[in-house]
Amino acid sequence: MGECRGQGPADATRAGSYANVPDDVLESWQYIVNEVASRLGVPVGLIMRVSGADIEVCAATGHARNSHAVGERLGLEGSGIYCEQVLRRGEPLVVENAFTDSRSWRGNPCLERHGLMTYLGYPIRWPDGTLFGTLCVLDEREKAYGRQDRDVMGLMRDLIESNLRTLCQA
Repeated sequence: MGECRGQGPADATRAGSYANVPDDVLESWQYIVNEVASRLGVPVGLIMRVSGADIEVCAATGHARNSHAVGERLGLEGSGIYCEQVLRRGEPLVVENAFTDSRSWRGNPCLERHGLMTYLGYPIRWPDGTLFGTLCVLDEREKAYGRQDRDVMGLMRDLIESNLRTLCQA
């Protein structure tokens, strides 16, 4: 596929600039979200992908308490979701309890519709540094994410970014 760039609408139309993620890679990402959620003791693990003006669930844990489904999409700008903040700032976000957090999470559908009050999310980048999406975990219970939790998330994010680099070199 050659050089890859970010997935903005203009980039997606250029030959060789957009890497589709093959099924075997998506399967490995499914394993990653399941493993991360299990290790961190949370019901929801997601890989979210920026798709034009939307964000889309790319991989999701199959836990009964996870109401997010692969392929689910949401307009990103002004959505109020935790991932929007990660993508806006380009750095990890930790929310131990959205109800007591100093930042306002009012309007966040994850919190208001699904009761997901804790969040740990990391940005995922294309090889050129543009944002692909996020790797994140959520829970309905207050949770302090320790250094080991953050290290696991960082390592798994690095693995996903390695997959993206490999796709772009093909």
